[in-house]
Amino acid sequence: MNEDKITINVNSIKSIYLEVCFDNQNLATATGFLVKNNNDIYLITNRHVVTGRNNETNECLDKKYSAIPNKLNIWFPYLENNYYVWKNISWDLYDKEENPIWLEHPLYKENVDVVAINLGEFDKLTFFHSLNSEYKPIVTENVYIIGYPYGFNVNPENGKYAIWSSASIASDPDLDLNINGKQLPAFLVDAKTRHGQSGSPVIYYSLTGFDRQSNGFAIYDGPITHEIGIYSGRINKDSDLGYVWKWSLIKDIINQEYKN
Repeated sequence: MNEDKITINVNSIKSIYLEVCFDNQNLATATGFLVKNNNDIYLITNRHVVTGRNNETNECLDKKYSAIPNKLNIWFPYLENNYYVWKNISWDLYDKEENPIWLEHPLYKENVDVVAINLGEFDKLTFFHSLNSEYKPIVTENVYIIGYPYGFNVNPENGKYAIWSSASIASDPDLDLNINGKQLPAFLVDAKTRHGQSGSPVIYYSLTGFDRQSNGFAIYDGPITHEIGIYSGRINKDSDLGYVWKWSLIKDIINQEYKN
């Protein structure tokens, strides 16, 4: 008897479930994703996830213990015997000299709420987002934020499958945002998001293969995915507007390692 085939969108697996910890105490959950540059694999997430502080006010985010995280528990999908399984790896956020191990933007530094962590080489990791996406999103376009609201995932006994939240682009992406008096490379989306989705990839996804291009439109035989940004949270607790940092920032952050 043949079992029904299960279809899972690969983007549901590309988002990485993160537990933000101080030693063995879980402080929060968040989202990240992987990109690959040469043979190095990088975890991308928000700066406030690893610092444990509001990126605009520097206020401690943990209200229960007033603790600052010193490690992440990272849930990776691995390929084993032609099956995907999730394994949890603990990753220190500071080296032996108490220096942070994450990379910030070389120009904007702490003002951009995006960091990269060099994980080195992992042979069995196969799910990556493209580092070189050059898709130009436009205002009113429908996009998706793929992450783990409140730490929720679809099938926790068998994996960490992310949740898709629909969003519409609410500000012109070609215009930088004024955040705390600084013009920064981000734009706004209108979406109902919650804690735990910080660090989620934001993508344009067309199931029908419809693709908007600079010189018109194209229709492909199969779904289309374009990475456009990194979600970092709402502008305030009463608003559905949230920040998305431009995808090109990732390459800027990573490339500084190869210039030094």
